[in-house]
Amino acid sequence: MHHNIKNLRDFKLGRESGLKYLMLKFGNSLRFFAYSIIRNKEAAEEIVSDLFYKLWERREQVESLDKIKAFLFISARNACYDYLDLSTNRIQSEPDPLAALESQETDILNKIIFSELVELIVKEVNKLPKQQAVVFRMSFLEGMTTEEICAKLGTSIGNVYFAKSKAISTLRSILERKDLKLYTTFFYLLWMLVD
Repeated sequence: MHHNIKNLRDFKLGRESGLKYLMLKFGNSLRFFAYSIIRNKEAAEEIVSDLFYKLWERREQVESLDKIKAFLFISARNACYDYLDLSTNRIQSEPDPLAALESQETDILNKIIFSELVELIVKEVNKLPKQQAVVFRMSFLEGMTTEEICAKLGTSIGNVYFAKSKAISTLRSILERKDLKLYTTFFYLLWMLVD
């Protein structure tokens, strides 16, 4: 906790170490969150970079890590909708997202939690055998079909099914040992989605 306070203070004082800390803490979740809305990796990266720049410009106004997190995710959502120009689903962008922090929506909080969950799972996926990790990423994180994975990897449908099943089973076991019931539920849903 003391580490968080020091980094927040450094950030507010304009020290780069504070910004780097926030980028490490929230960057991956934000990139996944943006990607889940716009489905464009490069654009998601650019949106997140812009958000950290805007946050840096307003660093003296921030009060806590929770408010920084809310600012980043609300701003990311708005930037993604701006990028897509979804006039029917567009949520009005507040002139100052920091002023909008009190009116967080359940939907945005669910997406934040899901993004953080995915980040935790990705860390565990990186520890899997290579083939399982590759198939898991392609299937569940990139949204590729079994046929697309087969074509890209030059393998059979059976091999893809086996790699998916083995990856899910291994990850479920790891997360159960960590007593993460919520994550186990997530994997149950993934298991149901296996083609």
